[in-house]
Amino acid sequence: MTGGLRLSSPPQIEAERIIVKSRDGSGGAAAGQDGPQGAPAARNVTLLLTRPEPAARRFAAEAAEALGPFAEVIVSPLQRIVPCAPLPALPPGTALAFTSENGVAMAVAAGLADAERGVPRRAWCVGARTGDVARAAGFDAQVAGGCADALLRAILADPPRGPLVHLSGRHQRGDLAERLRAAGIDARRVEAYDQQPADLTAAACAALACPRPVLAPLFSPRSATLLAERLPPPPHAPMLLAFLSPSVAAAWTGPAPAAARTAATPDADALCAALRALLAPRPADDDRRRGA
Repeated sequence: MTGGLRLSSPPQIEAERIIVKSRDGSGGAAAGQDGPQGAPAARNVTLLLTRPEPAARRFAAEAAEALGPFAEVIVSPLQRIVPCAPLPALPPGTALAFTSENGVAMAVAAGLADAERGVPRRAWCVGARTGDVARAAGFDAQVAGGCADALLRAILADPPRGPLVHLSGRHQRGDLAERLRAAGIDARRVEAYDQQPADLTAAACAALACPRPVLAPLFSPRSATLLAERLPPPPHAPMLLAFLSPSVAAAWTGPAPAAARTAATPDADALCAALRALLAPRPADDDRRRGA
């Protein structure tokens, strides 16, 4: 089976399926109970994660902690992160901009996290998660508000004294470096990695073809487009889609979902809140429970 998850440590795995245990090791709420902190029970839906590892496994644990156990968790990455050509040498004092953890990983592999004369290299990061990864790697990480526009504002508010390089993926929306140059900053973009498309796994296709609802958080416009293009033939499972941002929602070209929500802010906590809202009982559900 191609494109599936292969891990050697918890969460437990059966092919692409993950069993995510809660902090007490119980596997989450018991049948008939709501999830942690009053979250609606998720035990009747499949959680489908299409982002690459290890981010998918991390979010699976966060979602289980916030919402309780799912009937099934399937990881089916729709993008393979592949390094591009070796990164060019950077002049001394060059700062970096990261719009994903993948960029940080490529910088570390190229030795760009090494301090210059004992001073950590400055790096602007799109959000808190990327900032944490960059800081752990040794960068002097400056964290923006979770989107490209916020990153632009953060850099303009405290611009680098020397050149800046944005280590990006081959597929991106909006040219950060071009916008910075327009503002007078010596910036350029370097493609550090490619996001090569991957097919849905057999387990994901089976879940999307069965009657049980599928809850799918989507983290990027490209992942939304790829999932829409790779859906199996109808009939489909009822799809509950949670989008990280309006730009991700705008990239969805598939059939109308049973329900959809866009996160209030582009971060994992807000996306979990959107998932919670999708699982909350709706008036029609209450009517059916009363036999109306």
